[in-house]
Amino acid sequence: MRAAGIPCRVLWAVDRLDVNPRDRILEVGCGPGVAISLVAEKLDGGRITAIDRSTTAIERAARRNDAHVSTGTVVLRNTDLAKFRCDQASFDKAFAVNVNVFWVRDATAEIRVLWEALRPGGILHLVYGGAVSVHDRDKSRRVADTAARALISAGFDVDVTNGNPMCVTGVRQKSA
Repeated sequence: MRAAGIPCRVLWAVDRLDVNPRDRILEVGCGPGVAISLVAEKLDGGRITAIDRSTTAIERAARRNDAHVSTGTVVLRNTDLAKFRCDQASFDKAFAVNVNVFWVRDATAEIRVLWEALRPGGILHLVYGGAVSVHDRDKSRRVADTAARALISAGFDVDVTNGNPMCVTGVRQKSA
């Protein structure tokens, strides 16, 4: 499943999204836009909006995905998640790969943004990859526990997939 130069956790996250051609997807912390490219190739009438707080990351993602940006399949926004604004229930799915805001501090504001951005029944995948040692597996469990508690307190139904990578999946309910 490994494509040249693409981290396994990114390939795994995109596979986990189970992209439908008309999906409206939000990527948080898009970096250089590798996952964007993989998702955009699967869309036909759908759209991926990708955000990153780094101007350099957004510039790199724009260069990598120039053709998809020009067709409107890809929309890029240079913003922090807590400051991201969109119409309510704009997205079917959202994901983040190794974005630490969900486990290093209180992420109530960021999770509220995701709650409002997702439609009822919308799915959020928080992917964390790279664990190889026992210490790293313990860290992955702590990351999963912290992220899961935060999502549950916001009203998401949560499932955790342990392993490498690890994924905390939240399904947005009708009301918080």
